Amino acid sequence: MIDSNKKPLQVASGGSPQREGLTWAKASRFLALPFSPSRLNTFMQARKFEDIPIERLQGFQGILLDADGTLAPHHAREFSLPVLDHVRSMLNNGLKIAIYTNAWEDRFEAFEEMGVKVVINVPAKPDPQGFHIAMTNFLHLKDPAKVCMIGDNYVTDGGAIDAGMQFIHVRPVKGNEPLLHSATRLLAYLCAKMYGRQTAK
Repeated sequence: MIDSNKKPLQVASGGSPQREGLTWAKASRFLALPFSPSRLNTFMQARKFEDIPIERLQGFQGILLDADGTLAPHHAREFSLPVLDHVRSMLNNGLKIAIYTNAWEDRFEAFEEMGVKVVINVPAKPDPQGFHIAMTNFLHLKDPAKVCMIGDNYVTDGGAIDAGMQFIHVRPVKGNEPLLHSATRLLAYLCAKMYGRQTAK
C-alpha cells in the first residue's frame, strides 16, 4: 500500500518521474553495504543479460528488469536484437516481465509490444516499497520469493534483496552514465567482490 503521507513523485517534461537523483534509500543502502554482506547476495551473476540461462529461472514467476546499464547504455532508446530475443524467450517460458528503471520510461515500445509492462509512479530503487508495488501492480504477483530483479547495480537493483526478492547481477553496459551513478555502482561492486559475492559465470 502506498503511504499517502509521502510527497508525490515529481514529474519532468515528457511525463517521466525523475528518480535518478540521490534519495535516502539509495544513500542508506550504499552506506550499509560494507557492513552487511548478506545484502550483497546474488542468485547468480552473468557477464551480460543475454547470457542468463532461462533454465536457471525455473521456479520464478516474475522478472523485474533494469534497463540502463543492463539492456543497453544509459538512456538508450534502441535495443539490440539479442536483448529483445532473450526477453521474448523469457516471456515464452511463462515469465511475467516488467521494466523497473529510475530513468526515463517513454522508450520501451519494443518491449511493450511483446507484453512487457513498464513500472511507473513508484518510489525509486532501492526503496523496498517500490519493489513491492512493482510486483503487485505490474507483475500481479504476491510472493516476493517468486520474483527476481535483474540489473547491474548492487545499490539500486540490489535493493530487491531487501524486499525479499532474488537478484541477478550483470556486468554494466557502459556509456552515458552519470558520474555519481558510476562511482557508487563501482564502489558497491568492489564491496561485493571483497565479500566474494561477485564471480561472473
